[in-house]
Amino acid sequence: MSKKIHQHLLKVSNKHCPALETIIRQNGIINIDIPKNLNIFDCLAQTVVEQQLSYKAAKSIWGKIKNTAARLNLSLIDYFDDLNIELIRDNGLSKNKIKAILGAKKEIQSGALTFKIISNMDYPLYKKTITQLWGFGDWSAEMIAIFYLGKTNIWSEKDLILNRGIHELCDKSEINPEKLLALMDPYQSYLALHLWKDKD
Repeated sequence: MSKKIHQHLLKVSNKHCPALETIIRQNGIINIDIPKNLNIFDCLAQTVVEQQLSYKAAKSIWGKIKNTAARLNLSLIDYFDDLNIELIRDNGLSKNKIKAILGAKKEIQSGALTFKIISNMDYPLYKKTITQLWGFGDWSAEMIAIFYLGKTNIWSEKDLILNRGIHELCDKSEINPEKLLALMDPYQSYLALHLWKDKD
Protein backbone atom coordinates (compact mmCIF):
# COMPACT_ATOMS: atom_id res chain seq x y z
CA MET A 1 0.00 0.00 0.00
CA SER A 2 2.77 2.44 0.89
CA LYS A 3 4.40 1.90 -2.53
CA LYS A 4 1.11 2.74 -4.24
CA ILE A 5 0.77 5.88 -2.12
CA HIS A 6 4.38 6.82 -2.86
CA GLN A 7 3.72 6.59 -6.60
CA HIS A 8 0.61 8.78 -6.23
CA LEU A 9 2.57 11.46 -4.39
CA LEU A 10 5.30 11.37 -7.02
CA LYS A 11 2.79 11.63 -9.87
CA VAL A 12 1.03 14.65 -8.34
CA SER A 13 4.24 16.43 -7.38
CA ASN A 14 5.90 15.78 -10.75
CA LYS A 15 3.00 17.47 -12.51
CA HIS A 16 2.29 20.30 -10.09
CA CYS A 17 5.19 20.81 -7.66
CA PRO A 18 8.65 19.65 -8.78
CA ALA A 19 10.28 20.87 -5.55
CA LEU A 20 8.08 18.45 -3.64
CA GLU A 21 8.96 15.64 -6.03
CA THR A 22 12.62 16.15 -5.16
CA ILE A 23 11.87 15.83 -1.44
CA ILE A 24 9.75 12.70 -1.89
CA ARG A 25 12.42 11.00 -4.01
CA GLN A 26 15.10 11.86 -1.46
CA ASN A 27 12.98 10.55 1.43
CA GLY A 28 11.91 7.36 -0.31
CA ILE A 29 8.86 5.35 0.72
CA ILE A 30 7.47 6.37 4.12
CA ASN A 31 5.21 4.19 6.24
CA ILE A 32 2.86 5.13 9.05
CA ASP A 33 3.95 2.75 11.79
CA ILE A 34 1.45 2.59 14.63
CA PRO A 35 3.16 1.66 17.93
CA LYS A 36 2.16 -1.75 19.21
CA ASN A 37 0.92 -2.29 22.76
CA LEU A 38 0.79 1.44 23.48
CA ASN A 39 -1.99 2.36 25.88
CA ILE A 40 -4.14 5.41 25.39
CA PHE A 41 -2.87 7.24 28.46
CA ASP A 42 0.75 7.08 27.28
CA CYS A 43 -0.38 8.27 23.83
CA LEU A 44 -2.27 11.30 25.18
CA ALA A 45 0.42 12.16 27.72
CA GLN A 46 3.23 12.04 25.16
CA THR A 47 1.21 14.20 22.78
CA VAL A 48 0.80 16.85 25.48
CA VAL A 49 4.52 16.74 26.24
CA GLU A 50 5.26 17.40 22.54
CA GLN A 51 3.01 20.46 22.28
CA GLN A 52 4.92 23.60 21.16
CA LEU A 53 8.32 21.97 21.64
CA SER A 54 11.04 20.86 19.29
CA TYR A 55 11.38 17.12 18.75
CA LYS A 56 14.66 17.09 20.66
CA ALA A 57 13.28 18.95 23.70
CA ALA A 58 10.12 16.83 23.84
CA LYS A 59 12.12 13.60 23.57
CA SER A 60 14.35 14.70 26.46
CA ILE A 61 11.41 15.53 28.76
CA TRP A 62 9.52 12.36 27.86
CA GLY A 63 12.65 10.33 28.60
CA LYS A 64 12.98 11.95 32.03
CA ILE A 65 9.32 11.22 32.80
CA LYS A 66 9.67 7.56 31.84
CA ASN A 67 12.92 7.16 33.77
CA THR A 68 11.48 8.70 36.94
CA ALA A 69 8.36 6.55 36.73
CA ALA A 70 10.49 3.44 36.23
CA ARG A 71 12.71 4.37 39.18
CA LEU A 72 9.59 4.59 41.36
CA ASN A 73 8.33 1.32 39.89
CA LEU A 74 5.19 3.05 38.64
CA SER A 75 3.33 2.90 35.35
CA LEU A 76 3.04 6.28 33.66
CA ILE A 77 -0.65 6.60 34.49
CA ASP A 78 0.12 5.97 38.18
CA TYR A 79 3.12 8.32 38.13
CA PHE A 80 0.87 11.18 36.99
CA ASP A 81 -0.70 11.76 40.38
CA ASP A 82 -1.12 14.79 42.64
CA LEU A 83 1.46 13.23 44.99
CA ASN A 84 4.13 13.46 42.28
CA ILE A 85 3.51 16.97 40.93
CA GLU A 86 6.88 18.35 42.05
CA LEU A 87 8.74 15.40 40.53
CA ILE A 88 6.87 15.84 37.24
CA ARG A 89 7.64 19.56 37.29
CA ASP A 90 11.32 18.67 37.81
CA ASN A 91 11.08 16.46 34.72
CA GLY A 92 10.36 19.65 32.75
CA LEU A 93 6.57 19.81 32.43
CA SER A 94 4.62 23.02 32.96
CA LYS A 95 1.66 23.21 35.31
CA ASN A 96 -0.76 23.51 32.39
CA LYS A 97 0.60 20.41 30.68
CA ILE A 98 0.34 18.45 33.92
CA LYS A 99 -3.25 19.68 34.29
CA ALA A 100 -4.05 18.51 30.75
CA ILE A 101 -2.58 15.07 31.34
CA LEU A 102 -4.35 14.62 34.68
CA GLY A 103 -7.62 15.61 33.00
CA ALA A 104 -7.09 13.02 30.28
CA LYS A 105 -6.28 10.43 32.97
CA LYS A 106 -9.63 11.08 34.63
CA GLU A 107 -11.50 10.49 31.35
CA ILE A 108 -9.57 7.30 30.68
CA GLN A 109 -10.13 5.91 34.16
CA SER A 110 -13.85 6.63 33.86
CA GLY A 111 -13.97 4.47 30.74
CA ALA A 112 -15.05 7.39 28.54
CA LEU A 113 -11.86 7.21 26.48
CA THR A 114 -10.32 4.07 25.02
CA PHE A 115 -8.52 3.36 21.76
CA LYS A 116 -11.47 1.24 20.67
CA ILE A 117 -13.91 4.09 21.28
CA ILE A 118 -11.96 6.76 19.41
CA SER A 119 -10.91 4.37 16.62
CA ASN A 120 -14.55 3.66 15.79
CA MET A 121 -15.60 7.32 15.66
CA ASP A 122 -15.92 9.23 12.41
CA TYR A 123 -13.25 11.92 12.20
CA PRO A 124 -15.40 14.97 13.10
CA LEU A 125 -16.70 13.25 16.25
CA TYR A 126 -13.22 11.98 17.12
CA LYS A 127 -11.76 15.48 16.80
CA LYS A 128 -14.56 16.99 18.86
CA THR A 129 -14.01 14.35 21.56
CA ILE A 130 -10.27 15.02 21.82
CA THR A 131 -10.47 18.80 21.64
CA GLN A 132 -13.06 18.85 24.43
CA LEU A 133 -10.33 17.61 26.76
CA TRP A 134 -8.74 20.51 28.62
CA GLY A 135 -5.40 21.40 27.03
CA PHE A 136 -5.95 19.41 23.82
CA GLY A 137 -6.41 21.45 20.66
CA ASP A 138 -6.60 20.70 16.95
CA TRP A 139 -2.87 19.97 16.70
CA SER A 140 -3.01 17.35 19.45
CA ALA A 141 -6.00 15.63 17.88
CA GLU A 142 -4.27 15.59 14.50
CA MET A 143 -1.03 14.13 15.87
CA ILE A 144 -2.90 11.37 17.68
CA ALA A 145 -4.87 10.63 14.50
CA ILE A 146 -1.71 10.21 12.43
CA PHE A 147 0.73 8.57 14.80
CA TYR A 148 -1.54 6.45 16.98
CA LEU A 149 -4.63 5.80 14.85
CA GLY A 150 -2.82 5.62 11.51
CA LYS A 151 -5.16 8.01 9.68
CA THR A 152 -3.84 8.64 6.17
CA ASN A 153 -5.55 11.91 5.28
CA ILE A 154 -4.74 14.34 8.09
CA TRP A 155 -3.21 17.78 7.58
CA SER A 156 -2.34 20.01 10.53
CA GLU A 157 -2.70 23.65 9.54
CA LYS A 158 -1.42 24.79 12.95
CA ASP A 159 1.83 22.85 12.71
CA LEU A 160 4.50 25.48 12.06
CA ILE A 161 6.81 23.19 10.10
CA LEU A 162 4.03 22.02 7.80
CA ASN A 163 2.63 25.51 7.30
CA ARG A 164 6.02 26.95 6.45
CA GLY A 165 7.01 23.95 4.36
CA ILE A 166 3.98 23.85 2.08
CA HIS A 167 4.13 27.60 1.46
CA GLU A 168 7.83 27.39 0.59
CA LEU A 169 7.08 24.61 -1.90
CA CYS A 170 4.18 26.41 -3.49
CA ASP A 171 6.19 29.62 -3.80
CA LYS A 172 8.51 27.64 -6.09
CA SER A 173 5.64 26.24 -8.17
CA GLU A 174 2.52 27.44 -9.95
CA ILE A 175 0.12 26.03 -7.36
CA ASN A 176 -1.30 27.21 -4.05
CA PRO A 177 -1.36 25.18 -0.80
CA GLU A 178 -5.12 24.56 -0.94
CA LYS A 179 -4.91 23.07 -4.44
CA LEU A 180 -1.88 20.93 -3.56
CA LEU A 181 -3.63 19.54 -0.48
CA ALA A 182 -6.73 18.77 -2.54
CA LEU A 183 -4.61 16.84 -5.04
CA MET A 184 -2.95 14.88 -2.22
CA ASP A 185 -6.31 13.74 -0.83
CA PRO A 186 -6.67 11.03 0.60
CA TYR A 187 -2.96 10.89 1.53
CA GLN A 188 -2.31 14.23 3.21
CA SER A 189 -0.73 12.50 6.23
CA TYR A 190 2.02 11.20 3.97
CA LEU A 191 2.65 14.67 2.60
CA ALA A 192 3.03 15.84 6.20
CA LEU A 193 5.47 13.01 6.98
CA HIS A 194 7.62 13.94 3.98
CA LEU A 195 7.76 17.60 4.98
CA TRP A 196 8.62 16.75 8.61
CA LYS A 197 11.36 14.38 7.47
CA ASP A 198 12.77 17.01 5.10
CA LYS A 199 12.98 19.57 7.90
CA ASP A 200 14.27 17.12 10.52
